[in-house]
Amino acid sequence: MGDIAFDDITRNLPGGNNMGSLNALYLGRHKEVKNWPKEPTTEDTLESAASLEGELTMKDGKRMVPFYFTDDTAELSVKEVGEIDGISLEVTITVFHPGMQKKILGFFSATKNEDLVAIPVDGEGQKYLIGSELRPMKRQASDGSGTGKETKSRKGVALSFVWKTNALRIYEGSVPLTPATSA
Repeated sequence: MGDIAFDDITRNLPGGNNMGSLNALYLGRHKEVKNWPKEPTTEDTLESAASLEGELTMKDGKRMVPFYFTDDTAELSVKEVGEIDGISLEVTITVFHPGMQKKILGFFSATKNEDLVAIPVDGEGQKYLIGSELRPMKRQASDGSGTGKETKSRKGVALSFVWKTNALRIYEGSVPLTPATSA
């Protein structure tokens, strides 16, 4: 981070809002990203240190896809890992998709060892880019998938994604939801 000017850290809840959980999740394959947003060229303020510059774009014919999850089952969590002088971040996204139809089971199998990228959107509409040009997001083993043992149990697929990084940054670009084409 260098010599970023410290600033007052005060209560900052725009409009008094601070809703938790995720309200949307978009996923893509890491190898299908054409251009990655860049880390800020100048990190002289606390805000610039948490920003990205530019748009995420996909290769021709590729796009990110929306991923449905049951309300109040999706979370982005950040954990510091490492020892003194070696601290980094482990960012985890967990979600639950209801049902066990062919499409979700196919996704479940196809992504178990795939390099991925995600754009989760939080309860306030703020987007994050999970994955980078140097380090993809990966699936990690998750508990909670299956039919459940009682008729009142929740049947579906629980997924957990992890990304290791030195900084979590805000993504202010668009989500590439239509297949990219050469211009």
